[in-house]
Amino acid sequence: MKARQLSVGHITVIVLLVGHLLPVWGFKYFPTQDGASHIYNAYVVKEYHKHENYRLREVYELNATVFPNWTSHALLLLFLYIFPPLVCEKIVLTLCIGLLPLSLLYFLNSVQKRNMVFGLLGFLFAYNYLLHMGFYNFVLSMSLFFFTLGYWWRVKDKLELINIVVIYGLLLATYLTHYHSYALLIISLTFFALFSSGYDALRGMWGNHKETSQPLALRFKEGLTKLKPALTFIGSLIPAYFILFSYYFYLTNAHGGEGNHKGFEWLNDYFFSMKSLVSFRDDHVLIGRVLLVFFAIAFVLTGVNRIRQCYQFHKSEEWKETGERLWMRIVTQMDGFLLMAIFITAMYFISPWSGYSGGWINDRFHLYIFLVLLPFFAVNLHRYANYAVAGVIIVLSLWHLGYNVHTYTLLNRDITNALSLEGMDEEDTILTSEPGEWGGFSDSLGFQPKYVEPFGHIECLLATHKGIGYLDNYEANTDHFPLQYKQKELPADYAIIWRTEYDDVTGLEEEYELIDSNDYNRLYRRKRAAPDAEMWDGGPTVAFDLQPDDGQTAPGHIAVHADTVYTDGQYGWLTESEREDFRNESEVPQPDEDSIWSREDGVFRVALPNGVYEVTCYFSANESEPLEINLIAGGEKQIQRLRIPAGNETVEKRYSITITDEHLTQVIYTRGKGKYKWWGWSGFTIQSTDGGPNFRLP
Repeated sequence: MKARQLSVGHITVIVLLVGHLLPVWGFKYFPTQDGASHIYNAYVVKEYHKHENYRLREVYELNATVFPNWTSHALLLLFLYIFPPLVCEKIVLTLCIGLLPLSLLYFLNSVQKRNMVFGLLGFLFAYNYLLHMGFYNFVLSMSLFFFTLGYWWRVKDKLELINIVVIYGLLLATYLTHYHSYALLIISLTFFALFSSGYDALRGMWGNHKETSQPLALRFKEGLTKLKPALTFIGSLIPAYFILFSYYFYLTNAHGGEGNHKGFEWLNDYFFSMKSLVSFRDDHVLIGRVLLVFFAIAFVLTGVNRIRQCYQFHKSEEWKETGERLWMRIVTQMDGFLLMAIFITAMYFISPWSGYSGGWINDRFHLYIFLVLLPFFAVNLHRYANYAVAGVIIVLSLWHLGYNVHTYTLLNRDITNALSLEGMDEEDTILTSEPGEWGGFSDSLGFQPKYVEPFGHIECLLATHKGIGYLDNYEANTDHFPLQYKQKELPADYAIIWRTEYDDVTGLEEEYELIDSNDYNRLYRRKRAAPDAEMWDGGPTVAFDLQPDDGQTAPGHIAVHADTVYTDGQYGWLTESEREDFRNESEVPQPDEDSIWSREDGVFRVALPNGVYEVTCYFSANESEPLEINLIAGGEKQIQRLRIPAGNETVEKRYSITITDEHLTQVIYTRGKGKYKWWGWSGFTIQSTDGGPNFRLP
């Protein structure tokens, strides 16, 4: 019979798991507020090391530090090497949604097996507000929290070195995923270690009236002996406490402030409306309130069950034979979970909504309150009670899921419409958006999504290709994401204007031209000047002499200095940050011949009529510094690992290229290994090989 019930339980979990993952894989877009931004940033990190993606390297710099917000970004980055971006997000969403019920089932099986039916609540709580906000790291950290707490409970009475190692592995994974869950996990482990061992100690000292005849000192000594494993475990957590407080003090020092506190009315409404489960529409509030009533009934039944057991125990006079005291039936180890839930509830009402390096703190605590409480319940008065509990949870979960599926169906129409913009096909460009985060009216829903903005960052999906640098990337403004801005005040090549900003494009249209539009936004491209015919002086060849400001320009050449900024329709450097190094003459070795030197990537552009050209580049080293030259043009590596020894010999390299977008962009760099730490560029010539540009210029 038990095997049959277990089989039914497994089948129920599998069916619910598949059903709750179908929306992730059944829709092209899973509506979240920040999900598209996470995909884009993972793409940037993946592509950042490529020298041809100079726009990404110009706009961003990597934040390669160990901060507690890495896991989902690392997963997306890893999956991007194998799958398309949207598939990568679906894999992460599968982990977010699928692991929460599995972790709860594991946790309850470890702590209170009779309550495993409550693990089905993981399916309901998996589709929570913070998931739809795109807070993938936090949702993943919830699963790690319950896996860790469940594992510790299994081994707490026989802790060995291998168990400590596993616990630290789980703690590290939780820390790298989200700090709030890590902090709550450390607090929970500490509390339950003390509560569990303290309960056992008191039970040994005062739990049996037949043993109270023993000397108090002996009983006290035995009680301390039972506390020793817990104190040893807490002592082993000292490194974990150090990490906890180190990052906390970093946050307080770096960000300061007491945070933004929500009013009691807001907190009260959020709590009793179960709004941690409400994302796009208030229909879910009814589900949340039914769930709250369900919890209240479970709480009352637990109390009734506890009273009934105490009454039966006392009436049977079993306590006279066993010596067990009544308080041991009134207070159980499971009461620790009630106390922890009360503590988290207090933190929910006391904590700021935002502060330090993040927000939504109350929302995070709200989710934990009810899930931590689950082992406390005792409603299994009969096996049919478990069936009833399972039925209620399944109905609520499917009801909740049904509303979400309906919302996803409608929002997918809108998101597909909003992402239908075409024309942003040029590589290595810069994109901006007005406003930077749009949360407007949904045509298909018929109202503006209330709590989550599903259009908030979806334009990032349009930038997740071809090395496009996005200037309204909110993650790069913070210190707890993999990227930070190197330069944000750069002219954009493309601009997406959402419909709420349509009235403010008058000035924009002077510099940009409209190239596409849909029901939600418009795409503008910066106007370009035609290639300058005077630069060619009537011939098929143009030559550039790269030199310091005080250098002598070769006859028939155009002088280019370190601060020659690209002018539309003409020529110049595109990379501003690298040119700062060019002018640092105290560090740059001075060649005997005129050249421009640097250790950083340099990007030089020349506006050209479309056609076929032969480019000849000249490089020379000085007496003391050798060079390594790598050059990309037209998206291809034209020169690779050209080593030029120290000396004054000039080396020239030629390549042919077909121009189709009216400019030649050359990326020059050195790999910086060994003694070859510099590149140096003396000049280059461009010669038309198909009739000369003067025949095609207006």
